[in-house]
Amino acid sequence: MIFPVGHGAGPRASDQYVVRVGGTAEQLSEAEFGVWVCAHQSADLDEVLAVCADADIEDAGQHLDELLRRGLVVQVDDVTAFAQQYRLLPLFIGLGNRPDDPQQFAIGLPGLEPLAVVPATTYELWQWGWVAPSLWAHCEVLGTIGERPQLDVVLDGVSALLSDFVAVLDPVS
Repeated sequence: MIFPVGHGAGPRASDQYVVRVGGTAEQLSEAEFGVWVCAHQSADLDEVLAVCADADIEDAGQHLDELLRRGLVVQVDDVTAFAQQYRLLPLFIGLGNRPDDPQQFAIGLPGLEPLAVVPATTYELWQWGWVAPSLWAHCEVLGTIGERPQLDVVLDGVSALLSDFVAVLDPVS
C-alpha cells in the first residue's frame, strides 16, 4: 500500500512543480509530479504504475522510487506505524449530507458540483481528522466515543479523500 504525501502547490516554472510537505517546499520535475499525482488514484502500487503508463509517463518506476526516497510517497508496511507518523489535513469545504441520500456527504465549493461524495465515516475523518495529532490518535478518539477504531476503515477513507484531492497527508511533526 502506498500514499502520496504533501499538498501540490502548482508549477514553479515550466518544468518544475512544488509539493509542500510540512513547512518545506519540495521541487519535482514534471515527470515526478505526474507520478505523484498518479499515486493519488490508488493505494495499490501496481495500479499506480498502470495509471502512470496510461498517462504516458516514462520511467514511472524510477520516479516513484525517487519519490519514496524523498518521502513524497510513503509505502505502508506497518499500518500502525504509518498511522502514528501521519495526519490528514482537509482541503475545501464541507457541503453537508446529500438531499437524495442523507448517508452520503459532499465536499467541495459552494455553488459547484461536489469534488467528493463520501460516507459518514469518511466525512468525519475529513472533518475532524486534523484535530487529532495523527491518524492513530483519530482511531483512539473514535474508541473513546464508543465506535470501534478500525484502522482499515480509516485508511480506506484516507485513500478515497486523497483520490478526490480533498485532503492531504502530512507527516506528524
